[in-house]
Amino acid sequence: MKGILKGSSKRGLVIGLTLFALIGAVLVSTVVITTAQEEKAAAPATAAIPPKATPEDLEAGKAVYFRKCVWCHGPEGAGDGPGADRLWPRPRNFNQGTFKIRHTASGELPLLDDLFQTVTHGLPGSAMPAWDGILSEKQRRQVVEFVRTELVKDRDFTDAETETYTPINFGKQVPSSEESIARGKEVFMNKGKCVECHGPEARGDGNATQKDEWDFPIRPADLHKCWNFRGNRGDPYNPANIFREVSTGLNGTPMPSFADVLSEEQRWDVANFVISLCPKKQIDPLTMKPNNDFVVRSKFAEGDLPTDPDDPKWQEMAPNYVGLGGQITHKPRNFVRLVDDAWVRSLYNDKEIAYLIEWDDRNKSVATPEALAMAATFEETPPEGKPIAEREYPVFNDAAAIQFPTKWETLNAPEKPRFMFGDAKNGVDIWKWSADGSVKMLNGSGWDQELVPHGSGEVTTPYVQHKDGQWRVIFKRPLVTDDKEKAVQFTTGQYIPTLFFVWDGHNGDTGRKTSLSSWYYTILMPPIPTKAYVYPLFAAAFVIGLQFWVTSKVKNGKKK
Repeated sequence: MKGILKGSSKRGLVIGLTLFALIGAVLVSTVVITTAQEEKAAAPATAAIPPKATPEDLEAGKAVYFRKCVWCHGPEGAGDGPGADRLWPRPRNFNQGTFKIRHTASGELPLLDDLFQTVTHGLPGSAMPAWDGILSEKQRRQVVEFVRTELVKDRDFTDAETETYTPINFGKQVPSSEESIARGKEVFMNKGKCVECHGPEARGDGNATQKDEWDFPIRPADLHKCWNFRGNRGDPYNPANIFREVSTGLNGTPMPSFADVLSEEQRWDVANFVISLCPKKQIDPLTMKPNNDFVVRSKFAEGDLPTDPDDPKWQEMAPNYVGLGGQITHKPRNFVRLVDDAWVRSLYNDKEIAYLIEWDDRNKSVATPEALAMAATFEETPPEGKPIAEREYPVFNDAAAIQFPTKWETLNAPEKPRFMFGDAKNGVDIWKWSADGSVKMLNGSGWDQELVPHGSGEVTTPYVQHKDGQWRVIFKRPLVTDDKEKAVQFTTGQYIPTLFFVWDGHNGDTGRKTSLSSWYYTILMPPIPTKAYVYPLFAAAFVIGLQFWVTSKVKNGKKK
């Protein structure tokens, strides 16, 4: 019996150990499988490797490329086409496969749809136009196939061994709110350190010494101009564009990916903050810029005109957006303007008129006497030589000017003087302020004629300030002057042609090398008399009283 029990105990022990081992193995396997599944779930999803392009698409895309794209990007896609040296930013060099606007992780190639969207919408703020409406969708996709197959030489979009495509995860979007914008500003100023490049007011004035992967100078974006963001895809106020670029970084530039530094919520907060900086304007679908407000409505102000731009009288007015183009008709021409818009307000009283002009300029430029001496003989840089992105100019004075036809009353619409300093038939009156503190009243009679000073002290600039990448200048002058032959005269209710100039001294702007608007109009809005507000109240009170009296009479009549 004892031997039987002893033998049974051994068998039980063996069976027990075997069961324990099996259960342990099952548990270990389960843990391993679960961990693997969790890791797989946590890993970012990757997109499929794109297929090779078909010979037919390559041939068709090549034809499109050599008809439309080669002029900037060059025959080998090296960003060295005939027009490249005239452009800033430079056209993209495709050879290394470095693309800024993507939905993929930092360092990865873009998705094919990223390239298609770039061709479709262009890159605002650069010379790359939107090809939608010019090329069919099929042609745009074919040229993408040609570029990624034949012109990207250092990488292979279809090589599964070397390439991965990891689309960013947008997560749950944080709606824009005061709280989100405040959190985004905090990240911008501190954890993200965005301020170091984009500047304290985010006007792109933080670091002026940056270069791209090809050693060309580049500048941080002015975040107050969302319509100039390269990757806005025709939707400039969409914070998802900012979230994408903060997450992916911009390959080939100093802008890194913040996907591993900031949480999804923080990236959405930064996106909401950046979009909050951009003035809300209706966007022209053709130019993808704010619509120009061609009439500057000068508002009547009681008392003295304010000389502080933060005065409520100025701030109660909506500023006019004034688009500026480079002067490229007469030498020296401005092929690369660095100031592309300004914001204008105007007030007047019974004696004076004032204009407040604000524009973004990353550098305050004040010319030295040596540079001013060079300005008199400044000539256009010939096309040959250094690319325009690398050229250095003497630092001239930043400046701004307002131009009016001297005799606007005699013009028959739509006749106006030539935009550049008038012409022999129709002279112009120019008010010009320069960063060295000078204010001049000038008469122009043609682009090739010397500007002639006139008057003295009638135009003043009671407020001038450059701060955090922005100029703010107030011009002021009496409505009427004694010299009616040389100086514009203002009357209420009339459309007075008006044109604006801005010079960026660090861009070598001086004389005819300038940014300028087309002709706008100033109208002094007639003041609204007090009786215009009082009479309607009296009329309303009279009608209500009359109605009450008639109703009472009718009721009394029925009672009788």
